[in-house]
Order: sequence, then C-alpha cells, then structure tokens
Amino acid sequence: MLKGVDLSLFTYTLRLPKKDLRILIGLLTGDVDLNRHLTLMKVRSGPLCPLCQQEEERAFHLLARCDTISLTRLNHLGLYCIEYKDLYNIRRSFLKASGRFL
Repeated sequence: MLKGVDLSLFTYTLRLPKKDLRILIGLLTGDVDLNRHLTLMKVRSGPLCPLCQQEEERAFHLLARCDTISLTRLNHLGLYCIEYKDLYNIRRSFLKASGRFL
C-alpha cells in the first residue's frame, strides 16, 4: 500500500525527456521493447534475453539479474545484482549503458 507521494520523485519524473519517461513507464508496466513483451506481440520469435540467453528478457531480468551486463551494473549502480527493493536506485546512465534502450 502506498503511504504517500514522494514529491521529489514526482518532480523528477515530470522533468524527464519524453523518451526517458516512455522507458520508465514501460519498465514499470512491462510494456517495453524487451524480448518477452515483443514475443507476446508476435514481433520476435522468442523471449530469451539476447545478451545472456539464460532467462526471458523482462524488465527485472535486465535491470537486476542479467549476467552479461553485471559489470555495467556494478559500474553504474555499485552492485553486480540488485533486489526488488533496490530498483529505485536505477540510474538513466545504466539504462543507456545496457544498450537495450537507445
């Protein structure tokens, strides 16, 4: 249950460029250009992550678990893997460095 609105996050979100806001909303809803979603839309033939080929490419996999970009995650976020509770620390620089959101 939400306990209130974080006005600093709200203000930050309103100031995002349209492209970055679209990516953020897509990551939150699952409606983002990752293989799992694109396979459901019948745009791609398979849901596997193109980077590691180990799991379905969903937002959480890419942001927190994909082994192929673990060094990128470490460089931008300070961790090899992250938990759900740490997702609020995701930085735009990491998303851009992942190469999946150009």
